Amino acid sequence: MHEECCNGHHKKYIAPIMAVVLVILGIYLVSLTRNSIESNNYIGKSPEFQERITITGEGKVNISPDIATISIGVVTEKTTVASAQSENTTKMNGIIDSLKNEFEIKSDDLQTSQYRINPRYQYDDGRRSIVGYEVTQSLTVKVRDFDKIGNVISKAGDLGANSVNGPNFIVDDPEAYKAEAREKAIASAKEKAETLADQVGVSLGPIIGFNENIGGSVPRPYYDTAIESFGMGGDLKAAPQIEAGTEEISVSVSISYEIR
Repeated sequence: MHEECCNGHHKKYIAPIMAVVLVILGIYLVSLTRNSIESNNYIGKSPEFQERITITGEGKVNISPDIATISIGVVTEKTTVASAQSENTTKMNGIIDSLKNEFEIKSDDLQTSQYRINPRYQYDDGRRSIVGYEVTQSLTVKVRDFDKIGNVISKAGDLGANSVNGPNFIVDDPEAYKAEAREKAIASAKEKAETLADQVGVSLGPIIGFNENIGGSVPRPYYDTAIESFGMGGDLKAAPQIEAGTEEISVSVSISYEIR
């Protein structure tokens, strides 16, 4: 009798307990579903969205080029390869010797950029026949003393060069100037950011993004002559006047700040 009473007493509490368990389980499942939805909504996003502003700045530096490059070529036509090579070599070697001895240009600043042998054809009644050979040799010269540029071009013509291209002006080591331009660009962007933040009433936080773009332009005085060749001569005794101009290196930056 006592056992039946206890069983009845226990059964009286089972139903409320199960109801409470079911409610708790339901709340837990709803919470899991909501968290899953929120998690999916933030895939690919920062856990905490950052308000930001992005400002651009530009810095420029004007510099004078310190190297001029000139391409000096000799083109020779003869009926045989050997004779064309012999004459071409004599002329080019004379030019190289003059550049080294008369103009004191170092071997490191002289580079053979092309050597080519091509047959010359003649067409008669639809038939092609070889009538000679053309030998072309080109030399790239770096001139560091700009006062010598005009005389180098003139002397090359005197010694048999019949193709001269240049000068092109370059800066030997532009990295220091790029760093200076970058520093100016960053300072400009920071100043703009501080002014804008003050105007709209916000505070600048840490930098959270940075990008830069480097550009440049240079005036390239260009002297290009194809001297009448193959024994017909050319006159370059009057040295041309060469102006180097200046080169501009520019750096633009974009800086993103967190705002508070």
